[in-house]
Amino acid sequence: MKLKPLFSKAANAAAIRAASSGTPLLDVDRLSVRFGGLVAVSELDLDVAQGSIVSLIGPNGAGKTTAFNCISGIYAPSAGSVRFEGRRLERSFAASTFWGAMGVGLLTGLLFAAAAVDVDRLWLAVIKRGMITGEPFTIAGAQARLRGYFRAELAIDQMAGKWRVVSADGLDVLAIKRNLADANSLRDDLQAAVTARRTGPGTVPDTSDLADVAQKIPGQSSVLPVKEDVLDRLAAGKARIRRRGWLGLFAGWILGTAGTIAVWQRGRRSAHVVAQAGISRTFQNIRLFSTMTVLENVLVGLDRSIPGGVFGMLFRSPTNRRGEKAAREQAIEALKFVGLAAEGNRIAGQLPYGDQRRLEIARAVATGARLILLDEPAAGMNPSETGELAGLVERIRDRGVTVLLIEHHMNVVMRVSDRVAVLDHGVKIAEGTPAEVKRNEKVIEAYLGPDA
Repeated sequence: MKLKPLFSKAANAAAIRAASSGTPLLDVDRLSVRFGGLVAVSELDLDVAQGSIVSLIGPNGAGKTTAFNCISGIYAPSAGSVRFEGRRLERSFAASTFWGAMGVGLLTGLLFAAAAVDVDRLWLAVIKRGMITGEPFTIAGAQARLRGYFRAELAIDQMAGKWRVVSADGLDVLAIKRNLADANSLRDDLQAAVTARRTGPGTVPDTSDLADVAQKIPGQSSVLPVKEDVLDRLAAGKARIRRRGWLGLFAGWILGTAGTIAVWQRGRRSAHVVAQAGISRTFQNIRLFSTMTVLENVLVGLDRSIPGGVFGMLFRSPTNRRGEKAAREQAIEALKFVGLAAEGNRIAGQLPYGDQRRLEIARAVATGARLILLDEPAAGMNPSETGELAGLVERIRDRGVTVLLIEHHMNVVMRVSDRVAVLDHGVKIAEGTPAEVKRNEKVIEAYLGPDA
């Protein structure tokens, strides 16, 4: 398998076509980000043409990194939109999304239904009662007891050495017998009376119909040792159990589906969605895995492009092995591009500061992104390293990759930028070529100072 080339001819051709059409690669439209009452970015408009370098500058706290975080999916915009290649940076709602949510909802509904009919009593009725009465466990027997539970049929269980005739859910104890045969006989008679009431008023047996039952229950003053209101409640038990089950199923289905869609909506524009669209970034504070090697740090950025998933990785499928080989080759190519080819097996935390910055850039470009966001890549570098960094940014642009840059080193900004936008307190106060921005009075007052 072959991964996407680091800098492909197709990407270069796309850059030429986009530049000729005048369509911006990145279109930030009236973007606002608020944190409570604090407005970090206010109605920012910014177009980034494909194949260009655009710098975002301004004093500390101007909202530059907040804008980056919003573009890269870390923050959700409070207002406005971000479009990449003419499309919003968010997942579309597809049929698979709907059916996936319905599937999760169904599973949730089944769990709710099980809870509604009481799992403990279901276990007692289907499994434990068979053990109590000494029946050998069989699937058919368990299925029969399960059907009996949902039909609210009376059952037998045991306590303190005596046999009890109970309701299906075990809540009503109807009679207690010392002998299992007597308990079974009484259960059958009571079940006949309950079934008659459940079927309809015309079938309720009278005293003469149950005269033989009275003979079976010596010492009882009435035909059945259960009050009429108890029989009526037991007769309604089947409908009650099923009603709880269906209510739990539908309530769980609705809540599960709605919850899944809500979670999907919250992750609709997450960072990984933005990365998969073709945008990668570096951070103001270095975020390397300091105990991993230089090569491993770059491979981390390529993990999502290796096919096979978790099972492919666990079982080392041929597709996964080919994907890992291609990713390794692409990572080595990225390290060569930034000048770190000889450091591949070195621990990342042992690199000099400037090389760690370049390693972050290597990880970003290795993904094959069409837009790279660089957040103060020259921070902490000496003048020599700063000059090398500027050259690296230009070489990225020369390969057809677009760069959006935050930088305080004005010599880097003026050297590499095609256009410069200036933020102050979250508001864009100027935009234009480096020369135009450098002469802008608002920029001089807010950021550059009179000696610029």
